Amino acid sequence: MASPHDQFFRTLFGQPRLAASLLRGLLPAGLVTGLDLDRLIVRDGEFPAIGRGGRRADLVCEVPWRDGPAAPAHVVVLCEHQSRRDRWMALRLSEYAHGVWAAWRQAHPRTKHVPLVLPVVVYNGDSPWRAPPGLLDLQSGPQKFKQAARPGVFDGHFLLDDLPSTVDAALRARAMEAAAELGLRLLRDARGDLAAGVRAAKALFARIDESPSGLAALGAVIRYCLVADDGTVERVLVEEIAPTLEPEPQEILMSSADRLRAEGRAEGLKQGLEQGLEQGLEQGLERGLRAGRVALLLNLLKLKFGALPEHARAAINAADVADLDVMAARVLAAERLDDVLGD
Repeated sequence: MASPHDQFFRTLFGQPRLAASLLRGLLPAGLVTGLDLDRLIVRDGEFPAIGRGGRRADLVCEVPWRDGPAAPAHVVVLCEHQSRRDRWMALRLSEYAHGVWAAWRQAHPRTKHVPLVLPVVVYNGDSPWRAPPGLLDLQSGPQKFKQAARPGVFDGHFLLDDLPSTVDAALRARAMEAAAELGLRLLRDARGDLAAGVRAAKALFARIDESPSGLAALGAVIRYCLVADDGTVERVLVEEIAPTLEPEPQEILMSSADRLRAEGRAEGLKQGLEQGLEQGLEQGLERGLRAGRVALLLNLLKLKFGALPEHARAAINAADVADLDVMAARVLAAERLDDVLGD
């Protein structure tokens, strides 16, 4: 099941306008000038061609060159969100890239080129990224010889957006849409003090409805904040953020909070019923097994020693399952009733 961080990333940046805004602020400026990001298309991220059950990239964007045809796209951006460092990320992204190229060649058998593939990792772990950034670092050999071999090695480097190391000013300098900047800031701050991050981003909440995708993005933002809440974020949203918003976004915020609270209560009730039923079944089964042991032991003792005194019946009825099993094991060798009952 996807984490709330992954789900939020896919929901927010699955909107083409916000994906374009993210890439404008993240890709090298010299490349951005050649891309027509206004015609960006978000594609399905499933790659059955590379095996292992059909692995899925978090976000796959096709972008045409600015002076090229509208379709087919000639640039594919593979954007992966990570909450934890992954030593094998470069290998995974290279598998995705090969899946893109294989699918392209199958669909265009007469082609002489494959799409340019740009791998991107957006990381919001609790400490800066330390995993290898390329395939060369995953391959064995003395470092000095690996460096000498670098010009002839397929390296698979990817562009890393290391959110834990990125301050607000650096995100602001990317000049993204408010929703895109807010989304990255919340992904980063969710690993620490999310309530403080929400409070510090108050101005972005006020600007989030400036674009056509703003209100839809706000819904995703609010839900993410509430799902990732440690108990303090909802109060900040309702008491400090909501009063600064226009009526429509304010209504989205308040209704999202109400709906999530209702869902939480329903889920809590469901879990309580399930746990109660499971516990009841376990207790019922245990009582049934114990009653069977008591009846069996009483019958065995009655057959061997005749009518049982009341104190013996009371001791057997008060014994737990483990003691009943011990008593039953003593029956065959016992010469007296007290040898079975023990202490």
